[in-house]
Amino acid sequence: MEDLYSGSDNIFELTKKDFNINQEVTLKKEFCQGIKGIIITYAPWCSHCILSKEMWLNLSNLFKYKFNFYALNTYNFEGGNQDLVKPLNINIYPSYFIINKDGSLKKYDGGRTENDFVEMIMKNLK
Repeated sequence: MEDLYSGSDNIFELTKKDFNINQEVTLKKEFCQGIKGIIITYAPWCSHCILSKEMWLNLSNLFKYKFNFYALNTYNFEGGNQDLVKPLNINIYPSYFIINKDGSLKKYDGGRTENDFVEMIMKNLK
């Protein structure tokens, strides 16, 4: 299935090869650049994922160069992305993961409005 964010200037589509998968899943360091970020995990058929796309494009433009934005299409079978669903414990779409400067991931369980995400991003800019 086609990626929702391919072609976006500010949201990079990830595949399995972009992660270290050991006892825990981490994003490879070359993606972090000493900047925190977020991974939007989605299924391209999910209506909530499709409806939130515009919000993520807006946020990625607003916080460009200050916060990294990535997307992970779990239905990109060619990229091996389905192998990340179980280790990341993805059970709803969309799911979100905050990326720390070292590439470690923390599941985001906060609110899902644009204001909630702006607040989360602002807290993580510090």
